[in-house]
Amino acid sequence: MKTLRAEGGAVNLQFKLLSAIGILIIVGGHCYHGALPTAYDWFPTYSFNLALFVFISGYFYKDKYEGNFLQYIWKRFKRLVIPAYLWNIAYGLFVMFMSNFGYTIGAKVNAYNLFVMPFVDGEGFQYNLGSWFVYPLFVVCVVNVLFRKLLDLIKLKNEYLILVIYLVVGIIGVQLSIDAKDTGGVHGFTLLAYRSMLFLPWLQFGKVYKEKLEKHDNLNSIAYFAILFAIQLILNTFFKNLEYTPSKCSGFENGCIIPFVTAITGIAFWLRISKLLTPVVKNWKFVNLIADNTYSIMIHQLLGFMAVKWIFYVLSFIPNLFNDFDVSKMHSSIWYYYLPNGQKLYAIVYLTAGIFLPILIALICKWISAPIKKQIIKLAPKKAEK
Repeated sequence: MKTLRAEGGAVNLQFKLLSAIGILIIVGGHCYHGALPTAYDWFPTYSFNLALFVFISGYFYKDKYEGNFLQYIWKRFKRLVIPAYLWNIAYGLFVMFMSNFGYTIGAKVNAYNLFVMPFVDGEGFQYNLGSWFVYPLFVVCVVNVLFRKLLDLIKLKNEYLILVIYLVVGIIGVQLSIDAKDTGGVHGFTLLAYRSMLFLPWLQFGKVYKEKLEKHDNLNSIAYFAILFAIQLILNTFFKNLEYTPSKCSGFENGCIIPFVTAITGIAFWLRISKLLTPVVKNWKFVNLIADNTYSIMIHQLLGFMAVKWIFYVLSFIPNLFNDFDVSKMHSSIWYYYLPNGQKLYAIVYLTAGIFLPILIALICKWISAPIKKQIIKLAPKKAEK
C-alpha cells in the first residue's frame, strides 16, 4: 500500500509482483478464490493474507523515519486514514441512496458510523468493508515508529529484540481474543487494539527480512519448497483449521502461536514464487497497475462484486436467462453471489470486477485531483512570499 521502491529510488519489481499477488489473494478470498487454481489447499487464504501485506509495509520501513517521526505519522495519516474516512462518508451516502431501492445492506448513517465506527469496526457500511484494514495498519505504523524512537534514545534498538517484543505482543493479542470468545467476542476500541497487536509482529518480520535475512535467501528452490511443503503438510495434518478471521480477531482454533507460524509459511511461499517470476514478468504494466492501486482495491472490491450482480440482475429480465437470480438476497446481503447454474467458475468474473473497478475509481480520482494539486502547488510559493 505504498511505493514499492528499493534503496536508491529503483522500483523493487519482486515486491511489486508480490503486492499484486497479495491483493489478488485477498480479493479472491472473498469470492471463491476467483476460480483460479492456486496453492490455497496448502496455504489457506486466511492463514496469512493480511500478514503478507503488513510484511510488505515492514520491508519498506526506513530508520530515517524516526528522525522526524511526527512528519512520518502525518504522512501515514494523510495516506491511510484521510482517504478511508472520506470514502466512508461517500459509502454512507451511497447506503442512504440505495435504501430508496429496497437495499438493506449497510448500517444506519449517523455521526458514530461516519467517524467512530471506521476505527472500531470499519465494516458498518459493508460496501467498503475492506477498509477496516487501514486503521490498525495506521496504529501499527504509529506504535512502531514511536517505540523504535524510544529504544534508540535509550540505546537498546536491536531488530531481533524488537521482533521478540512485537511477537510477544501479538501472541498476547491473539490469546486475549481467544479468551473473549466466551464473552461475545471482541468489539469497540478493544477490537482495534487486538487487530493492531496481531499486525505488529508482521511489520517487524518485513523489516528483519530486509535487513538481516534477504541476503541469505538463496537456498535452492527445490530444497526451499520441499522444506516449506513438509512444514505445511505437518500443520495441515495436526491442526484442524489454519484459517481465522483477522477482521473480527476470531476463529483462532489452534491457539495463539500457530497464526504466526502460518503467516511465516504463507509469506515464505509467495515470496519465493514472486522471486522466481520476477525475471519473467519484469516491469509488466498489468502487474504495476494492480500493485500501484492496492489501496483502492482493498476499499472498493465489494463494489466491484456488486457491479457483477447488477449486470446479472439486468440480464435476468431476458426470458429464460438467469431466472433463479434472487433479488431479495441481492438487496439484503453483500455476500450474495449469483453463480449461473451454480458454476463457481463465474467467480473469475467477480474477481476481475473486484480488481478493475477499484482501479478505474482510482484512475478517475487521480484525473480529477491532478488539476487541483497543480493549482495548490502554484499558489504555495505566493503564500510563502506574503
